[in-house]
Amino acid sequence: MKKLTPSLIALTVTFSLYSNLSYAIGLPKTDSSNSQCLSNVPKFNRPLVKGNINFIPINAEANNFEAIYPHTAIYQGDVSIEQGNRSVRADKVTINSENNNRIITLNGNIDYQDNLIEMKGDYATINIDNNDTEISSNEYHLVNRLGRGTAEKTKLDQNRYVVLKNGSFTSCPVEDNTWSIKGSTVIHDNEEQLLEAWNAVFRIGKVPVLYSPYIQLPTGNKRRSGLLMPNISFTNKNGIDLSLPIYWNIAPNYDATFKPRILEKRGVQLKTEFRYLNEIGLGTVAFDWLQHDSKYDKDRRKGFNSNHYRNNQHRWLFYWKNDELINYNWRLKVDTTRVSDNNYLSDLDSDYISSTAGYLSQLYQVGFNNENWDITLSQLNFQTFRVHSKDNLYQTEPQLDMTYYNYDLGPFKFKNHTQITHFVSKSKRDPKTWRAHIEPTLNYTLTNPWSSLSTEVGFMATHYNQDVPRNDYRYEELDKTVNRFLPKLSIDGKIIFERDTTLIKGYTQTLEPRIKYIYIPYRKQSNILNYDSTLLQSDYIGLFRDQPYSGLDRIPSTNKISTGVTTRFYDDDKVERFNFSIGQTTYFTKSRTSEDNTELDKNSDTGSITWAADNFWQISDDVIFRGGIQYDTRLETVSLANTILEYRPSSNKLVQMSYRYANHNYIDTVDKNSFYNGYKQDISQAGIMTTWPLSDTITAVGSYYHDIKLGQMVDSFVGLHYSDCCWGVTVQYGRQLNDWDSISHKSKYENKFSIYFELLGFERKTDAKAKMLSFGKLPYVTAFE
Repeated sequence: MKKLTPSLIALTVTFSLYSNLSYAIGLPKTDSSNSQCLSNVPKFNRPLVKGNINFIPINAEANNFEAIYPHTAIYQGDVSIEQGNRSVRADKVTINSENNNRIITLNGNIDYQDNLIEMKGDYATINIDNNDTEISSNEYHLVNRLGRGTAEKTKLDQNRYVVLKNGSFTSCPVEDNTWSIKGSTVIHDNEEQLLEAWNAVFRIGKVPVLYSPYIQLPTGNKRRSGLLMPNISFTNKNGIDLSLPIYWNIAPNYDATFKPRILEKRGVQLKTEFRYLNEIGLGTVAFDWLQHDSKYDKDRRKGFNSNHYRNNQHRWLFYWKNDELINYNWRLKVDTTRVSDNNYLSDLDSDYISSTAGYLSQLYQVGFNNENWDITLSQLNFQTFRVHSKDNLYQTEPQLDMTYYNYDLGPFKFKNHTQITHFVSKSKRDPKTWRAHIEPTLNYTLTNPWSSLSTEVGFMATHYNQDVPRNDYRYEELDKTVNRFLPKLSIDGKIIFERDTTLIKGYTQTLEPRIKYIYIPYRKQSNILNYDSTLLQSDYIGLFRDQPYSGLDRIPSTNKISTGVTTRFYDDDKVERFNFSIGQTTYFTKSRTSEDNTELDKNSDTGSITWAADNFWQISDDVIFRGGIQYDTRLETVSLANTILEYRPSSNKLVQMSYRYANHNYIDTVDKNSFYNGYKQDISQAGIMTTWPLSDTITAVGSYYHDIKLGQMVDSFVGLHYSDCCWGVTVQYGRQLNDWDSISHKSKYENKFSIYFELLGFERKTDAKAKMLSFGKLPYVTAFE
């Protein structure tokens, strides 16, 4: 006997048939059929008739009529009968009402249609009282949707079930028989939007490729438990990557997905996801588990590429995101992600976190608010992938924020922010610290339709209790107890000038100068460890920020004035078509936080320090340009720059070109720690991304990002998507910079290939373009929003 081995196409078909791509919380829905695909589909355009079938009259027309008293009526010759939502045409129709049952018998050239199905055949019976219909040797087509076939006998039961004996089904349009399913019994359940087939044979054209004793197919938008479409890909890092998702529709507001994943070079991984929606909020919990990673163990033994591997036997990821509004005042938030080791995201990827992330956070927060108070109690932990700094990163366990508002003081607005934080790190040698901070402010604002002037005074009082380790030279400047008091003053003025432009007819131009003065005196802060302060970007909006640092540990002395101007152009419909902003920050005295400032501040004195400009230009309804640039006089060069130009004439066509630049000296200042070696060159990268239909059925997608300074490719991919009204396939290949080989001193690249099949017509088509554009490490981000 010849041994039968399942082929790749048979396996793919199997999962295509059992696939129920289901929609749940947060999943986008897209129309699975377009007008071209539905051009030959039967339509039901009459108003839908509802009510008891027994009370709906029957209208009949024919060339000849014969009545046989008392129960029989015979219509012959071009017979047409209508009752409610159904209509029938035939050569001969006999109506018999004997025994209180009204039965219609049809013969010759039968054409039956209601709001669910159209059927053609030679012989049929209809029970008028219960709407049951049975037709022999027929072909059928679902109404207003793709789905058709043939059967020896078709029965329409309870106006819900379509039962086929020795029937076939395909969602391909008329005259397209690319694929079909034939079964001894096929049942369409229109209420559950479901098709079931027994002893089913799947055919491609006329060739049978798969047998199944039972299959179940979705024919609508209802979420159903079952197998989803498999994902097949290949990378030189993991080899063949095959995942087989299993969907469980637990309840209308709960669902789960289990995804066994086979990685050729690593092993078998199980990915699980549970989603929930309740009266007070929604959330997602995910857990991925890889019992044994053979490649990870091999790389660890070899000390591959000098990577620092943890001594973990299992690899896992945990993710939980929860947002709940308990009542009008109370809220609960959880946003946490953890992985087993530093290499997890680069090796195994994740549906929730980018593989380029440098750290993961675990936030747990409960909050209360009303018209005067906003209070949150939170705990924030970090998992960093920098081996040398993972134990030195400070976490808040816990942090209490209380903000009081009082805007009922006539022209004044009072606000007080209080924060109490406990900082801890994993290292036993680092200080553990309590920090208490209070920051009351009083604001007075004058405003009218064309200007505003805001004056704000306040102070920042901070108390530190630092548990400083003994005999550690790193912390010899720290004091156990520190009290810091800083008054502050800011004056912020804006004016809006408006005119009708003369150069561009139909446009209105505004000119919006802004000036802001800020004063904060100097207080030495070298006796305070930096727990949570980071230098922020100085883009145009950042020029008018009160403080250049996040957090509270570094509050530099400030005696500066920020000036800027924005111009905008509006069309006749009051749509903003263009804006351009430029500004600078000028210091009257040197800004500092201690005697030992950052590298940038060591070079600074007074005068103009930072320039920044931003630009937006909607050239047309299809073309948008955005750009920004920052110039730092302390570096005497551009510190940051970015630009993006996007052409998007329709939802399935786009071309996007982008460029980003960062000066390496600026990066060193912003991202500095004792173990950091610094960048050797600037970041200067240009890229292009596009998706474009080549025909009605084929769409091409591609991207290419190039590092100009290094003269090498960073990330690229190309793909083709074919989709007609019957089936679809996506093929994609990508290559991306993944690592650095310390032996050969060359960049290492990862190659990735994927293929994805789908059978269309089951109301489950995904947005293939969006999926393809997210294939690389630098996914598509639109410039139109």
